[in-house]
Amino acid sequence: MTSIEEKFAELLTQGVLRIRIAESKTVQVIQDELGYALGRVGGTAVEYWRKGHIPPKSTEVETLAREIVKRGGLKRDWLAQFLALADYPNQARLVAELFPDQNQPEHPLASREPRPVSEPFDYDTFEPFIVGPPILAPQYFFGRDYELRRIFSLWRRFPLQNVAVIGKKRSGKTSLLHYLMNITLTEPHHLRPDQKNDWLPQPEHYRWVFVDFQDARMVSRERLLRHILAGLGLPIPEPCDLAAFMDVVSETLTSPAIILMDEINAAIDSPELDQQFWGSLRSLGTNFTGGNLAFLLTSHESPAQLATERGKPSPFFNIFGHSLTLKPLPEPEARELIDSSPIQFTAEDIEWILTESACWPWLLQILCHLRLTALEFGETGDAWKQQGLRQIAPYWYLIGAP
Repeated sequence: MTSIEEKFAELLTQGVLRIRIAESKTVQVIQDELGYALGRVGGTAVEYWRKGHIPPKSTEVETLAREIVKRGGLKRDWLAQFLALADYPNQARLVAELFPDQNQPEHPLASREPRPVSEPFDYDTFEPFIVGPPILAPQYFFGRDYELRRIFSLWRRFPLQNVAVIGKKRSGKTSLLHYLMNITLTEPHHLRPDQKNDWLPQPEHYRWVFVDFQDARMVSRERLLRHILAGLGLPIPEPCDLAAFMDVVSETLTSPAIILMDEINAAIDSPELDQQFWGSLRSLGTNFTGGNLAFLLTSHESPAQLATERGKPSPFFNIFGHSLTLKPLPEPEARELIDSSPIQFTAEDIEWILTESACWPWLLQILCHLRLTALEFGETGDAWKQQGLRQIAPYWYLIGAP
C-alpha cells in the first residue's frame, strides 16, 4: 500500500467516523448508505477503500466527497486533501462549489504533501458528568447491567424478539437506546477498563435504526419509511409508500436488524401512522423477515394500553412480550458513576449524593456535576448542595416513583 493510498484511507475513515458521531449510527450502516449513494448494493466498496484503495472512478470520488462533507461537517482542508489524493479532476471547482464563501488558493495541495490526519474525535474531551442531552459515548454510560443482559439475550439467537422499555421522563430511556446501538461496535480503547462490549456474536452483521418520534420528520409516514430503509442499508423505492416498503424489507433483509423506537407516544398521536401502518410493521416482523427483525420501543407506560387510550389499538403493540421498567440504579452501579469523577469526592459527599438522588442516573449526573465544578473552582462550603437540591426539585417525581 503506497503512502498516498494510506493517507486517502485515513481521510475516508475520518469522514465515516465523523458521520457516525454526528448521526449516532454504526459504521456498517454509514458504509451501506454511502454505497447506495454511489449506486452500489451495500457498503462493501467503501469498506474496501478504507483498507487502502482509491476509487477508480472520479464520479465515485465526487459522490463520496459530497456525502461526507454534507453529513459529517468536514472542512475545506479535508475536502482539498481528499480530492488531491484521489487525483480528482477539477478539484478547485468542487471545492469552490461546496465552500463558496471561503477564498483559498486554487490548488491548495499542488506543491505540498497532505498534513497528517489527527484522530477524528477525542472522547477524553467529554464532560465526565452530562446534564441535559442523552449520553451518546458508551464510555460515559454507567449501570443498567440487568437490563442490558436481558435485552441482548433476546438478540443473540433467532428469532430476534421484541422489547418494550417503560420509564418515566428522565429515567434514562434515550441514553439506553444509544448505548444498545453503539456499544457492540465501539473499540475497546474508547471504553472504560472492563466495560463489556461482547454482547452479540458477530456484531458487525447487525443493522441498527434509531427513530426519535419527537423529531417531526419521523411522524411523517414516507420520511419514516425512508429513514428505516436507509438505516437498514436497503434500497429506497420510488415512490416509497407502505406497500413498496414492505416489498423491499421482506425481499432483501437478510441480516439481523433492530429498530429502536424512542417515545412511541408521539408516534401513536400521528395521523399518518395509523392502524394500517402499525399492522404492517407487525406482519413484517412476525411473518416476512425470517426472525431477522426486532423492535424495541420506549414509552412512559404500557404501549398497548397507551394505544388503546389514544383510540389506536393495534396487534403491533401486543408483540412486545418482554417488558422492562427502568428503576433507580443499584447502589454499586451508582457508586461506579460517582467514582468516575476526575477529582475524588469525599465519603461524606458520596453518601449525600446517593441519598438525595435515590440512585436515579439523571439526578446523579446533576449532583456529581455540581460537586465536581465546585471542587474545580476551589469553592468551599455547602453551596453546591443547596444548588443541587434546587436543580433536582422538578424531578422529585422520580424519587417518589415505586
